Amino acid sequence: MQTIISQFHASSKQGLEIIAGALDAFAKAAADKVTQALRNPIAADPEAEQYELDAKLWDSAPTIAVPKFAEFKQLEEVGHRFLATAEGLFVEVRRPWLHVIQPVAPLNGQTVRPPYGTVKPKVELAFERLGAIFPMVRTFIEAARQAAPNEHAAWVIWDSHTGDLAYRELNITSTSPGAIDYERPKLQDHESLVVDMHSHGALAAFFSEQDNHDDAGEVKISCVVGDLADGKTPSIQFRLCVLGMFLPLKVPAAAVLGTAS
Repeated sequence: MQTIISQFHASSKQGLEIIAGALDAFAKAAADKVTQALRNPIAADPEAEQYELDAKLWDSAPTIAVPKFAEFKQLEEVGHRFLATAEGLFVEVRRPWLHVIQPVAPLNGQTVRPPYGTVKPKVELAFERLGAIFPMVRTFIEAARQAAPNEHAAWVIWDSHTGDLAYRELNITSTSPGAIDYERPKLQDHESLVVDMHSHGALAAFFSEQDNHDDAGEVKISCVVGDLADGKTPSIQFRLCVLGMFLPLKVPAAAVLGTAS
């Protein structure tokens, strides 16, 4: 009888240990699943069939919360991300020559606001001031005068190795007074496009619907030069293109031409 009782106790203890182990494993699995769900930035089940596509899309352009109490850490690598703030949605873009933070969908007036921090809009150039490109714009104006009445085009490149700007001629494949086509140059890894310049011949400088289409999705300064007929003072328009957002850069032509008093 004692042997039977001992065997019963042993088997009961073993069974309880198995049950306890199973409960521990279940609790850990449940906790891991909750943690994963809390850290999942996408409102979808990670097991969903096309979840990986959404995850890759988020990785390419993530949305993050701006801290209310801790120090905001700005984007350091080349790329872009969206910032959820108490004042609305912002976009932050980093290029070797540029750091931009700008509102995309600001919240105005009395409304529901996310419990996050705030950021200040900024446009920061690695070459510090827009005036650094003016000598190259003047070089382009002279080349555009020679090409008039047809349109002309050229680039300004930033070299991350040297920290210098450089004028880059383009291979023009066709041009007329109303349009231009050119081969987009292949840049080295340490080079990036800063200014995309084109001319309008004898017409005034302005950004056309075609310019809007061409500039959409790019990060660069776009420059248009016009009024290149003999005896006229050229007109010049600048804007900063940020992934489809256009920020006007108001610069008097006299400042670019070096004729400002």
